[in-house]
Amino acid sequence: MRVALLVAALALVSPEVMAQGRDATAAEALFNAGRDAVKAGDYPTACAKFRESNRLDPAPGTVLNLADCEEHLGHVATAWTLFREVTQRVPPSDERHALATQRAAQLEPRLPKLTVSLAPGAPAGTRVLRDGIELGAAALDTALPVDPGKHSIVVQAPGRAPSETSVESSEGRAERVVVRVGAAQSDGGKPSGTRSNGKKTWGWVLTGVGAAGVGVGAVTGFMVLGEKRRVDDNCDAQKRCNQTGMDAVDRGRTLGTVSGVSFIVGGLSLAGGAYLLLSSGSKESPPTALQIGPGWVGAVRHF
Repeated sequence: MRVALLVAALALVSPEVMAQGRDATAAEALFNAGRDAVKAGDYPTACAKFRESNRLDPAPGTVLNLADCEEHLGHVATAWTLFREVTQRVPPSDERHALATQRAAQLEPRLPKLTVSLAPGAPAGTRVLRDGIELGAAALDTALPVDPGKHSIVVQAPGRAPSETSVESSEGRAERVVVRVGAAQSDGGKPSGTRSNGKKTWGWVLTGVGAAGVGVGAVTGFMVLGEKRRVDDNCDAQKRCNQTGMDAVDRGRTLGTVSGVSFIVGGLSLAGGAYLLLSSGSKESPPTALQIGPGWVGAVRHF
């Protein structure tokens, strides 16, 4: 009965789910390839092989070799974490436990420590990310081990532009950085500085409309003069006109109205455009942030 139930349960497991299981054969091959890369002194390749091997089939021996590999690359915090992981995965009677404990203790004085503090006044919902990983409230104001090198701290807050701070860590040194939220945003989440860009755009638009209006006014003004000459040629002193003169009078009145309106609209548009262009040069407040500143390893993966 139990066998039948087991068979029925396995039948419900899809091939895709089973395919996501471990691949010990590939993991073993990758582990051996990593060991070969270590012998050749190619530690970047070795680390990649060990990391993938451990993903396919986690094993303390793989973690131990990966820790040694990361140490050779100067990633002392990563190596320290991996050595400590080995001590948690193997019993004290395993010789690898003592080895991993010793290697982790040797690395501790070399660990860079980085303390990230958020300046007061940050709005609710503010997030602090170090190298793309969010630091929770408990992680702030705490000296945390990091690998040597450059680290990026980004502050994201509702209604504020992201602010970014870079910190350089080195072995054995403790660094502290105080980060702040960025400048206030407006207009649907765009930085407040975009407002001046919008003003400048509308300034140029109005200037163009104004120039076109003045141009139309000038052209129609010249056309009015032409119609006036036709009126003079086809009307007498008593303002009696033939049909050509009467048509010229009507066109002249229409063109005069168009010319006057065009000059008025053009002038107002030019004035408005000039005002927007001149007032769009206000300085923006950028986001701010204060800156302070070969051992033996096992050649076997499993127990």
